[in-house]
Amino acid sequence: MFTMQLLAILLVSQLLGGLAQRIGQCRVVGEITAGILLGPTFLQPFLQSLGVQSSLFAAENISWISTLAELALVLLMFEVGMHIAPGDSHRNHQENKSALRVAIAGLVLPFITGIVVAWYAHPVLAPGFDKPSFIVFCGIALAVSALPVMIRIVEDLGIGHLPAVVVTLRAAVLTDIAGWLALGAVIVFAAFHHDLKRVALFGFCLLLGVAGYIALSLQWVERMLARLDASDYPRHLPWILCYLLASAWITMHLQLHAGIGALLAGAMISRAPGFAQYWNRQIGGFLRVFLLPVFFASAGLKTSLTTAGNAVELQWLLIFLVAAFVSKFLGAYIGARHSGFSYRDATLTGALMNTRGLMELVVLSIGLELHLISPTVYSLLVTVALIVTATTTPLVRRVTQRNTRVFARPAIAEKNFN
Repeated sequence: MFTMQLLAILLVSQLLGGLAQRIGQCRVVGEITAGILLGPTFLQPFLQSLGVQSSLFAAENISWISTLAELALVLLMFEVGMHIAPGDSHRNHQENKSALRVAIAGLVLPFITGIVVAWYAHPVLAPGFDKPSFIVFCGIALAVSALPVMIRIVEDLGIGHLPAVVVTLRAAVLTDIAGWLALGAVIVFAAFHHDLKRVALFGFCLLLGVAGYIALSLQWVERMLARLDASDYPRHLPWILCYLLASAWITMHLQLHAGIGALLAGAMISRAPGFAQYWNRQIGGFLRVFLLPVFFASAGLKTSLTTAGNAVELQWLLIFLVAAFVSKFLGAYIGARHSGFSYRDATLTGALMNTRGLMELVVLSIGLELHLISPTVYSLLVTVALIVTATTTPLVRRVTQRNTRVFARPAIAEKNFN
């Protein structure tokens, strides 16, 4: 059973991921679709229509997939942490100010929009779930961007040199940091059943604990870096992995999520010169080829679109879809224009900031695991993430290809970066 499940996931993910790339999409769109096709929406009804009873991906037989998906999440968040760590002191001050404006506008508008939509959706889609936690979580889910997928799109299209893209990537870093902090606050708030005194006390203790953890980690990392060069990475990689897993375990037992600990560990290790490249060579390939398809498939397997004919849920799907796309695009666009971007640069920024595929799935998986959202809402928001992410690459390609001459001398470069 285990081997057959793994074969099916990797085979279908590879086929659909490759197909997605052939039609101008990113692989994540095909890999999420693979999970949906293998899940209760399509595979089970198809086999039943043929008179075949199969428990290949029945809920009781996919616990190992969830385990591998959790491992993929921890490794992925460690990798993301190595990229979003602050400390780019060489970056232009104006660039950082522009990124902050884009991040704030691109975070606040979709967050408020998500809260408003979730307020009205709660009695219909999640009546048995805690309302404050639900609506704030939906706000966070609509506000986050997918930095790793965004980086992949930028690399594939060869637009990383554009000043507007550099600012957008920096804004995505800030958005992800804010999103994870807000998610941690929601998790704590829900865990203590809205008891503000207990939340405040726990928050204070948690702040002290995290500060102590960071201080101890910095001491350990500093000592390690002092006697470490690139030739030592093979010998120290097992110890770094132990540190990563210990960090994930600590934050999980602090009522946060293992992914947050992995993110912190990645930020700490990011100061090791050349380690990110070494990680890419040794672990990154296995993570992307093997574990991430399982993670994406896991998200798809939990997604049921069997109620797509339900007019009420279809209506809410369209509402969430429009709210997610418009609020994120408009927020980032406003922030970009306020920073002096040209119309086309701001459009490019809005399109890139709407990339949701990876981090959205991470956040939604955490929300489902911690019972902050219902399975129905999870399925709807995964579908929203898939559709919105599918619009990013074609839109970015269209903007950049149609305006090559304009991007050769971006207005923002002349106004803000010289």
